[in-house]
Formats: sequence, structure tokens, C-alpha cells
Amino acid sequence: MVNTIQVRLCSIVVILSLFFLLPGIAGAAAEPDPAPQESQETQEIDNDKKTVAGQPPDVSSTEIEVRASKETGPTIGQGPDAEGVKDYVITRTTTGSKTDQPTKDVPQSIAVVGQKVLKEQNTKTLESALANIAGVNTGTGIWNPNANLNPSFFIRGFSSNNYYIDGLYDTANAGAAAFWTGNIDRIEVLKGPSSLFFGQLQPGGVINLVTKKPLTEKSFTMGQEFSSWGTRSTSLDVSIPLTQDKKWLSRTIIETDHLTTFQKDVYNNHFNASIIVQGKPREDTTYTFQATNSNYNILGGYPGGRTYIGSITAPYGLIPYDANYYDPSQRYYFISRSLSARVDHKFNDTWTVTSALRYDYAHHDRSYLGDERWVNNAYTTGKIQQYYSHDIFDIATYAWDTTANARFRAWGFDHNLVLGYEWSRYSRLWPLSASGNATAVNYLNPVFTLPAVISSGSRSPLALYRFGAYLNDTVTVTDKLKVSGGISRSTYTEGVGGSGTNTSGNTWRLGITYETSPGLTWFVGYGTSFNYNSPQTIKVANVATGTQFFAPRTGYQYEGGLKYEISNKANITLARYVIHETNVVTNVGTSTDTDYQLINEQVSKGIELDANYVLRPGWNLLVAYSRGDSRTVQNYTSPALIGKQTVAVPNQMFKLWSTYEFQEGRWKGWGYGGGLTYVSKRPFDSANTIWVPGYTVFDAVVYYKAKDWSYTLNLYNLTNKQYWVEQNGVEVFPGTPRSFSLRVEKKF
Repeated sequence: MVNTIQVRLCSIVVILSLFFLLPGIAGAAAEPDPAPQESQETQEIDNDKKTVAGQPPDVSSTEIEVRASKETGPTIGQGPDAEGVKDYVITRTTTGSKTDQPTKDVPQSIAVVGQKVLKEQNTKTLESALANIAGVNTGTGIWNPNANLNPSFFIRGFSSNNYYIDGLYDTANAGAAAFWTGNIDRIEVLKGPSSLFFGQLQPGGVINLVTKKPLTEKSFTMGQEFSSWGTRSTSLDVSIPLTQDKKWLSRTIIETDHLTTFQKDVYNNHFNASIIVQGKPREDTTYTFQATNSNYNILGGYPGGRTYIGSITAPYGLIPYDANYYDPSQRYYFISRSLSARVDHKFNDTWTVTSALRYDYAHHDRSYLGDERWVNNAYTTGKIQQYYSHDIFDIATYAWDTTANARFRAWGFDHNLVLGYEWSRYSRLWPLSASGNATAVNYLNPVFTLPAVISSGSRSPLALYRFGAYLNDTVTVTDKLKVSGGISRSTYTEGVGGSGTNTSGNTWRLGITYETSPGLTWFVGYGTSFNYNSPQTIKVANVATGTQFFAPRTGYQYEGGLKYEISNKANITLARYVIHETNVVTNVGTSTDTDYQLINEQVSKGIELDANYVLRPGWNLLVAYSRGDSRTVQNYTSPALIGKQTVAVPNQMFKLWSTYEFQEGRWKGWGYGGGLTYVSKRPFDSANTIWVPGYTVFDAVVYYKAKDWSYTLNLYNLTNKQYWVEQNGVEVFPGTPRSFSLRVEKKF
């Protein structure tokens, strides 16, 4: 099966490559239907070309010429023809440059999942949404079915769990409300080292969630959904212009649900709401204000998790596929609030400034009773361990970013200059932490009992600060050739219980893009990253004698490839990359006589294809394929781990999704489609002695859209495949068996 898929994937890549390399075909595809929104460069008036007849231009090397723009300033709202709404194609983002710029001009891979894909797939979690992007796979974090809390991911083989919301730093704990997909317009992933614009990060990449904006016309939509195992949800989406001239717009989105899963006695309740107001009182200024509110009542712990013995190792199939070893009466109560404000102001034809501020608060009251390990690690006991935990903690995050963008002509070249500053503060108060061992339960008939002895206490307050300044310039050397280079300085500070440490790093990115034919751009780039290394306690004869501090982890990437982008037609990226991460801390001594050094190193390399294509009006295609190799290349203390594949990271992933909607005739409004998800086997442990099997899952969708009504039926895992979607070194989590979702929407 794997070999067959490999051959077919190679064929797809070869065919696409041949298509790109034939100028006649590429040019023919690029000629019709130009982009509905021209870039600023094409809209500019070339005043510099106006010279006195018969006289050469007299421009000194230091003279700067401002190129007048026809643009009237920033816009508000989401129009009906916004990218990603009617098809899968998105050709402009802000994640790769901190300003609105064609992705083809960014010398780095950027992949985007837009509204149409999210709606067709009826995506409910960040995990299922990011399955549409090559090189992104679920990590080793908490997995609570449908909870959408604490997601964990790998990007290009590196853990990547720092998240941004509308370009502002957030965290998995405090920003869980933003992971509610009902409020997401698109999800953008900048692959590879991204510290130039986003500071202290892992070298795999950054995830940026862009929220929905108000519609430009009045709209009122109500939805009702019914799914397998009694799941149901209700949603409301209202857009109302606040003024007759539509200079102020609003949008309110509310969703409430009761989600049940195939695991025994697992259910979760969610309430999510967001209100966004956008205004453009002047042609050169826009304001955006947003508030969100989330209340979750979900099962505490790791429901659905089970020991790997009896699941992915012999005796296979011992544990029932729908088993749950967490007490349903122990709940996780989560409350989240957020406020954000943003202003975009165009000072003149050269300078535009954007400043945004976000505040998140989350209250966690989390208790669970359960576990997923055999007593004495032996399945012959027939008993699953039990552990009780109850934690109450509060998290607050402040984030601020100000970016200035200048577009001008100097020294004979056009410049797109970006400079800015970002700051964030993460604080955590943890007044209660209680725990205790409980009585083990029978693996076939668990009966839960609270422990007789519970110890309690509190944890030290924690504060994290991030500061960063960045500068980047994209220079148009010719109409086809652009050179981009930037540098940043970032600082990360951690304070625990009144004491703290900090570290700083310089990062940079340099790249070139060259458009060989309309829509076809080759790119090559080099970028760096830095990441915080926690201080370690020095021990001599098992006695703490001090604290050891370290320089940050450093990462760098070489990347090259091609991008084919035509608005409303295609956005395709084929890339080859190599990433190194060094300065990984390891103890070369013993647990009683420590000796920490910066010696470990990890390397990840591979090839990726992200393709969104409009085959014909109404027929959309999404293809995501990655073939990577992520391994430890240096480990002084455990040389046996050198050359071993990174835990939880597959070598290959493939996503195919396509839908067709009839555009005319008696079938107009009907649409259907589907696709498959393939993930190769992944190592369960660092020694690569245990492997999680690979899997292939097929999904389908059929829908009908009338004037005011729409009906959508999603079918998941058509073959009822039993597979494992995640692991964390202790347990594995089963994938959802065959299921359905029926959604009905009414527009008023």
C-alpha cells in the first residue's frame, strides 16, 4: 500500500513539475482572469519615468522618490469575493512579511487553509484543519476528543506549539477560545525558522489563526447540526452594518454544542461567542475591535488514551477500541475571555502603520481521575492504574505589535520596507494543586473510586516576557527579480517565584524570488531562529550547589523551490528544505553529579507540496504531500539514539480533498466530493523500538445550496478504519470510526 502511494505521489509531483516548466502552458493558464485586487506595485504611477524630452533623468544615488498610489487606504469587512471563500486559492497573507503582500514574493513556504475548505470538511478542531497542510502533524500533547484545548503539533519535524492570533502572540492555554474554528477565517502556517518577525520560536514554523471579519452586506444565518453518538450544535452568524454609509460594520458569531464521542461515557459541552466591529471613519484609517467569550465543560484528563501494550504491541486488540479509563464525573471547567483592538493608518503614499493589542484571560478548574497504564506495566494483571488530580489556575496574556510599512523608490529600486516592535507578557497563578493515587480499575469494566489520601499545595507564580524588534526590506531589482533581507533582535525573560532569567538572540532571513513566467516564481532562502533554554540545577554528590544558565537554542534553514500563483486559479508551492537545530541542552554527567552542555543536535530535511487549484468553475482541488526525515544527529549521553527518527513524526503524509459544485442547470446548487488522509508509521519511543502503525482514511461530503437554505452531509472514515492518531510516549489515542454530520443552515 505504501509503495503504491509513493509511486502515485511521485507521479503527481512529476506531472505538476512538467506543467510548471512548460512556459506555453503556464502562460496560457495565467492569461485569463487577472487578480481582482491588484498589488500596490501594479497600481502605482511610475512618476520616475517622466523626464524632459531629450534629457536623461538626473537622479542622485541618495535621492528617494515616493511613488504615488491609487489606493485610498486600508479596507474593512469581508466581501463576497474574498480569497478562500468561493474557492481554495489564497495568494496574499501577512504572516510571512507582517504586511499584506503576495506570498510569491516571500522567500519561504507559506500554506493556508481557507474558509471554503474548513466549511466543506466541517472542521471542528485545529488538528483536523491543519491536516490539510503538508509537513504538519499532531504532536505529543493532551488529546481530549473534541475538547480543542492544548493542541500540540510538529512542523517539519520540530515541536511547534507557539500560536499567533491575528498576528499577535497567544498560548495554547490562554487562547483556547481562538481554536474554536467557528470564528476562523483562515489558518496560515509559515514553515521553517520564523524568528525574524515572531521572536523566540522553535525552528519548525509558526501557526497564525486569522479570525473572521464582518460581511459588507447585512446577513443573518442560523445553523443546526446533528452528528453521530448524539452530538448536536446550534450556531448563529449575524453581520449588520452599523451606519448607512457602511463605514462601521459588525459581526456576531455564537455557537453552542453538546459533543459526544465513540469512547464510553465521554461528552463535552462548549459555548463560544465573538463580536467584532470594524470602522473606517476616514479613508486613511480603519479600526478593528473584537471580544470573545468561551465556557467549556469537558471531561478531565486524557479520555480515549490507552496503554500501548495491547494496542500497538502484542497482544493486539486486547483493549476495546471504545474504552475510556477516566471518570466521567470529573470535569474540566474552562472559562476564557479576550479583547483585542487594532488600528491601521495610512499616513501618506509611502507610510502605513498598524498597531494591535490583545488581552486574553483564562480560568482553569481541572480535575480528573484515571490513567492508561497497566499496573506493574503488565497486561496480565487486567488492571489499569488510577491517579487523581485537581488543579485551579489562572492565565493572562497581553500582546502588542506595531508595524510600519514603507513603499518607496530609492537608489533606482522599489522598496517594501517593514519595521516594527512586538511585546508580550504571559502570567500564571496556580493556587491549588492536589493529587493522589487511586484504586486500579478492571480494563473491561472500570469502576472509579476517589483516593483516600490526597495531598495538596500550590505552585509558584510564573511570568514570561517577550520583546522583539524587526526590520525587513524587499527590493524589486527588476520586474521579475526581488531580493528580501531582514534582521531582528529578540529577548525572552522567565520569572518564577520572584527570580528569573533572560536570554536574547539575533535572527535574520535572506532570500530571492524570480518570476520566470506569469504566475511561476522560483525562490531560495536562508533563515535562522532562536529558542529559550531553561536553567538547570547544578548538583555535586546529589546536593544542589547552584544554577547553570545557557545560550539559547539556535536553528537555521536552507530552502528552495517554486510557487505557482494565479488569483482565483491556483496557489501551489513545491519546496525542498534542510533545518538544523543546535545548542540542545543535555546532561553528560549523572543525576547526582550533573554536567550540562550544549551538544545535542537535530536535523530535518525533506520535500513538500501544497497545492490548491481550480480545475474548472466549481471544481476545486487540494493536495498536500510531505516526505521528510527528522533525526537526532548528535547525542553525547545516548549515542544509541543518533540517527533515530524523531518521536511522533511520520516520514510521509498525504492529503487529497476535492469537491465539485454544479454551476447551472437543474443540478445547480448541488455539490459533492471527498478525499483521503494518509499518514505513515511513526516512532513511539526515542529508540525507535516501538512504532505506531500508519493509516489511510477516506471522507466524503455532499451538499445542496438553495436561495436561503443549505444542507451539508459529511461522512468520515468511510471504511471504518481502526487507527491511532496520536501518542505521547505513554499512551496512544484511537481515531474516530465511521461517523456522520448533518448540518442545516437558514439565511433570513
